Amino acid sequence: MAELVLDSVAVAAAALDHATDTIRAAEVTQCLAIAALCDLHEVDESVLVDGCERWVPGGADGTPHIGEFVIGEIAGLLGAGIGATVLRIHRVLNLRHRHPTLWTLVVTGDIRAHEAFLVADAAAAAKLDADACSRFDRMCAHALALQPWARVKGQLERWLVKADPTQAAANAAAAAGRRRVDLGPVTDGHVGLWGQVDAADGLALDDALNHLAENLDGETIDHRRASALGLMARSVLGQDTLPTGGVAKKAEIVVRIDSADLADPGSGTADIAGWGHVLLSQLDAILTGCKIQVRPIVIDTTVPTFDGYVVPDAMRRVLGERNPVDVFPYGTRQAGSCQADHTIPYQAGLTGQTHLGNLGPLSSFTHRLKTHGGWHLEQPTPGLFLWRSPLGYQYAVTTTGTIRIGKPEPPQHRWWHQEPPDHQPPDDLGPPGRAGTAPIPPDPGERQTPLPYVA
Repeated sequence: MAELVLDSVAVAAAALDHATDTIRAAEVTQCLAIAALCDLHEVDESVLVDGCERWVPGGADGTPHIGEFVIGEIAGLLGAGIGATVLRIHRVLNLRHRHPTLWTLVVTGDIRAHEAFLVADAAAAAKLDADACSRFDRMCAHALALQPWARVKGQLERWLVKADPTQAAANAAAAAGRRRVDLGPVTDGHVGLWGQVDAADGLALDDALNHLAENLDGETIDHRRASALGLMARSVLGQDTLPTGGVAKKAEIVVRIDSADLADPGSGTADIAGWGHVLLSQLDAILTGCKIQVRPIVIDTTVPTFDGYVVPDAMRRVLGERNPVDVFPYGTRQAGSCQADHTIPYQAGLTGQTHLGNLGPLSSFTHRLKTHGGWHLEQPTPGLFLWRSPLGYQYAVTTTGTIRIGKPEPPQHRWWHQEPPDHQPPDDLGPPGRAGTAPIPPDPGERQTPLPYVA
């Protein structure tokens, strides 16, 4: 194949956009083909001999049975082993039958198949039945269409718990039976450590290691925490004493509870910041002995404006709740690690510039893109961020995620549509799409079923 000639940034960007759409189309075709092969493959039930073909489950609860010998055919076409092929078939059928909304979004090209597979895997691992899976499907489909995988992944546990609280409690009880701490062999003078402990014990251990690490020598906090664990062990054995210098800091555990969950504590969930999601019924054991401070946060655009440049703490907290991550397109960095950027740059001497309608969290790098990289940003309404890249691609970002809303006119001659120099189309093609002729395909750069954004 001759080397592609991409002679301008505009052509290179358009080629990348086209290639990305082509990859999505290929993934969709592969999913549809695997599902069709499973549907159309027949088992001769009149053959009753040892080793004959059987019907086997096609996936988790809610998927149909399939003829097992189709696995071999698909394995050959994929160039994969039998085990990997069984996993692929289960993923496709789980997605189609247990996650109909996700399946539709995959087929229309709005989400990537491999990301939808990870969601389906999580539901199967959590032992959700078909009904619970349907609820889970509705919860996560919209987010997966608008948010990058790194952001969606952090919310899966909450959706799984809310989809079936009873199963979540059963999973927690089963996990309690798997609690253990293992140490590996000595390798390079060190020992690997792995374990699974109760959530409250895990939080307490983390805080204890951080406290001891403050009083130890070492280049990094990771090194000091590792030394602290050994110090704790030797102190129990009477071989060492814990340092007494300094006053133990109070550990802070931030727990977020939505008001809607408080109204239904039986199925409500709580977000332990930096740790994960649990049922409200599990909070008692985790927070036993803790001093609890309740701090209601109301997302209200009527928070008073401020004349200074530095954003007040109360306004910063509300901003973080409204926009939990970097508001650059497909951002993933948590708002607490970002700076509160003034959408319209702050000018000294003017009043009323610091307010929620002129603020958004940006990481240091995305702030540099906005300030020095040629990106243009507007916030026409509080919480809606409209971006335009230097090459003219446009994005809308809200608290629910990102969609691309525009792109520049394509280069006049796109390499993937050019015909050979000697190509001459026949005179009798007839109307596009008529039997015996090839229909004109849609522009691969245009979504046929765009999703509306939600402000």
